[in-house]
Amino acid sequence: MNGTSIVIAARNPGQLLAEALASVAAQTLPPSSVVVVDDGSTDGAVPSLTAAFPDITVIQQGPLGRSAARNRGAAATDSQNLLFLDADDLLRPSALEALEAVLEASPDLEMVHGGVFEFVDRRNPPPPGVRHTDTEVRVRLGGSTLLRRTLWERVGPMDERIPRGEWIDWVGRATHLGARTAEIDEVVLDRRLHSSNSASPGDVDTHYLAVIRSAIRRKREEVEP
Repeated sequence: MNGTSIVIAARNPGQLLAEALASVAAQTLPPSSVVVVDDGSTDGAVPSLTAAFPDITVIQQGPLGRSAARNRGAAATDSQNLLFLDADDLLRPSALEALEAVLEASPDLEMVHGGVFEFVDRRNPPPPGVRHTDTEVRVRLGGSTLLRRTLWERVGPMDERIPRGEWIDWVGRATHLGARTAEIDEVVLDRRLHSSNSASPGDVDTHYLAVIRSAIRRKREEVEP
């Protein structure tokens, strides 16, 4: 199958999932498939919200974590490209069209990153310590990145031992393997800043330390015989 599959991992997403799905439905270049992996939600939102989008595949699993959900969603698709969208973020209408055009024009490219606009959800503002202003940022998020399935298979699935920062770890692994990447200036993703953006500081520190340790191991492998 050609085209792009969008994988959304969701745990207790509330109404935000409906907004994310609406942004997918509004794409000028529709995805070939959309998979929502319900990662042990208890709020009942996923079945009720996805019912309005009959072409979406919903997979239920226990609370195994976002990495496991994304891996399972990717395994349930056979499209040429993959994009991992967070359940609380929004794709710009031309996101897939812009990203796919770059990959189509350059067969040697394996991954393309688009721009991100972060906006504050005034209905449910972020906690102290998280920025409270709207701004365009240059970050490589799952929802702003289109990657070829061949790269996904070359790098392997996300590390399910890492509960947070798993995308950063995966991109680091891809870079370590020499993935050919590109960036475009066009903003393709609106990232929502809201009350559930981060866990407690101690949890975040612990999770990202695992990502750093993984990166250090890769560097050591480069220099050790």
